[in-house]
Amino acid sequence: MKKIISSILILWVTQTLLFVGNVEADDKIIHIYQDADLSIHSQSSKAIQLGIEVAFAEVNNEINGNKILFKYLDHRGNVLRSKRNYKAFINDPNALVIYSGIHSPPLINNRKFINESKALTLVPWAAGAPITRYPSKENWIFRLSIDDMQAGGMIIDYAMKNQQCRKPQLLLENTPWGNSNLVNMSKALTTYDIQSPQVTRFNLSVKAKGAQVLTDSIINQGSDCLILVSNAVEGIVFANAMLEVPRSKRLPIISHWGITSGDLHEKIDAKAREGLALNFIQSCFAFTNETQTPLANQVFSQLIEHTKGIIKNPADLQSAVGFIHAYDLTKLLIQAIKQSKLTGNTLKDRNTIRLALENLSNPVQGLIKTYDKPFSVFDSVLNNKAHEALNASDYCMGYYGATNEIIIINE
Repeated sequence: MKKIISSILILWVTQTLLFVGNVEADDKIIHIYQDADLSIHSQSSKAIQLGIEVAFAEVNNEINGNKILFKYLDHRGNVLRSKRNYKAFINDPNALVIYSGIHSPPLINNRKFINESKALTLVPWAAGAPITRYPSKENWIFRLSIDDMQAGGMIIDYAMKNQQCRKPQLLLENTPWGNSNLVNMSKALTTYDIQSPQVTRFNLSVKAKGAQVLTDSIINQGSDCLILVSNAVEGIVFANAMLEVPRSKRLPIISHWGITSGDLHEKIDAKAREGLALNFIQSCFAFTNETQTPLANQVFSQLIEHTKGIIKNPADLQSAVGFIHAYDLTKLLIQAIKQSKLTGNTLKDRNTIRLALENLSNPVQGLIKTYDKPFSVFDSVLNNKAHEALNASDYCMGYYGATNEIIIINE
């Protein structure tokens, strides 16, 4: 049933790639873009799209007299294709902002181009630390997501304190995202007197045999836990590899949240997960939390209506953090647009919104928290978290429950 719901949702969202509403020929139009992986990691991208759309639906897809139109472009995880998508955004006279997806490498590799092109970018998922840290106070990338500079320490602390690890193994994808985590996790491990951590790198789309070789090697090295930095595709392969190990030799897996970007919870179902100790970092809000705010209940009702009942329960929402972060980030964007008084001059309006995001005049209630001046002017020395809406106090660990829902560990 879950796979049927997922397939229907993907079809439904695919059919709304250019959702217009009741746009007439003479209406003023704003284009809201997304540049993300709509192919391999489509669940996370679709979740982000739903968060954007539900937030804009609250203002009837119209703001400051402008109708909203969504344009979703597929980079398939490819850095060069992402740059081409950005060029389409930059050259669109109606394009105001562009959201990213799960992948950090396109944003890290193209960061200079994005900022020099003044492409106003909102990041609801990608966690690589360098993304928001362009060395200029005119910084065009804003994030409401987990930030590896802050998350690495929390993942390590959970492994060392809660899982009682003494010889952790860092298992990192061989990308700029993996590099980012290597720096921050290695720094965090020094507080536990581990100066040179054991590190294993893997290439994207690693196959079962290769993953098994790496997993067996890690166990034979005497490691007592596995710190995993991967997305769902590779996470499934390594989880299966660990399940092939005799139960007495299996290591706990403490993972970055990339593994929640796809269908790991279906490929490694609840029965199989009983044989794994698998935890991952998340932001602290979830629709499965025991208590919900009135706003959370209202937003989930809007989500049910927006998907025409395809999503009925929290477990139906795959890659839920994508929705949650995109919803909150879009609420901040809407406040910035209202505050900035659009002129119709796209280049000028992008910059005015950028400045408004750094100087939001009113608190904005979101799902994770109420945001009071979440962004400020970036300074690489004095204020390098200026474009991060969340901080470590907003991060929690989580795990998959019996019905594939994500359960947040509140300690």
